[in-house]
Amino acid sequence: MENDSKLLLAKANDIVRLRNLRCIPKFSGFLTPFEATIIESEIKAPNTFFFGGYKAAERRVFAALPDYVLDPLAEFPISAIEFEYRKIDVLSHRDFLGAFMGAGVTRDSIGDICMGEGFALAFLLNDVAEYLSEQVTKVGRCGVTSKILPMDCLNDFLPHPKTTSLNFTVSSLRLDAVLSGLTGCSRSKAENFIKEGFVFVNSFQISKVTKLIQNGDYITLRGTGKFQIIDCNGISKKGRIFILAEKYI
Repeated sequence: MENDSKLLLAKANDIVRLRNLRCIPKFSGFLTPFEATIIESEIKAPNTFFFGGYKAAERRVFAALPDYVLDPLAEFPISAIEFEYRKIDVLSHRDFLGAFMGAGVTRDSIGDICMGEGFALAFLLNDVAEYLSEQVTKVGRCGVTSKILPMDCLNDFLPHPKTTSLNFTVSSLRLDAVLSGLTGCSRSKAENFIKEGFVFVNSFQISKVTKLIQNGDYITLRGTGKFQIIDCNGISKKGRIFILAEKYI
C-alpha cells in the first residue's frame, strides 16, 4: 500500500510539474475517494482542483491548471452520457461497469455511474465517451440507447442521495465515542470495529480510537453505512457534546 501511495503521489507531482513546464492544463484519470484524499493531503501546489462531473461525485479527476484559466471546472475533460433502457429491465452499476470495461476501456477512464429508473448517467473521460456511446448498445442482455448530455443540465438527471438525520450527545469527539452514537452500538464494540480496520474517516482507514472528529467529516463503517458529521460544536449543561449527523440510506 505504501508503494502504491508513493507511485500515486509521483504521478500527481508530474501533473503539476508538466503544468508548470508547459503552461497548459494537465489531468489525472478518475481517482478513487481514497486516492483523491491522499493527493489532496500531500499536494499543496496552487491552482490544483478535483472534479468528477458534478458536485457530489465520489470518483474525481485531479487537475493542475495554469493561472490564465478563469473557469476551472469547465476545463475538465469529462463527459456525461445518459444510457436509457426499459423500466421493466433490472440493471445495476456493476452491469454498466462491466459493459464499459468489456469494450476495452480502463477503470480510470470511468467516473461515477448514477442509476435512475430506466436510465444510467455515466461520467467518462472525453477521449472514451463517444466511443462508448457508439459501442455499448447492450448491457447484460438488455438493449440500451445513449446520448451525450450538456454538462449544464445534469441536475434533472442526477438522483439525489437519501439521508436521515441523527441527533445524539457524546462525552468526547473521539472516534470510538462518535461511532457508538452513530450506530447505536456500545463503545467497546465501536472500539473493536476501529481496531479491526472496518472504519474509515474521509476515505482513510483509521485504526486509532482516539482520532478526533470534526464538522464535515465522513465516517464509514464497512457493512453498516456512511455518515457525515454536520455539526459537533454545541455543549449541553452537563458538558456533553451535541452531534448532528446524516446517515446515507
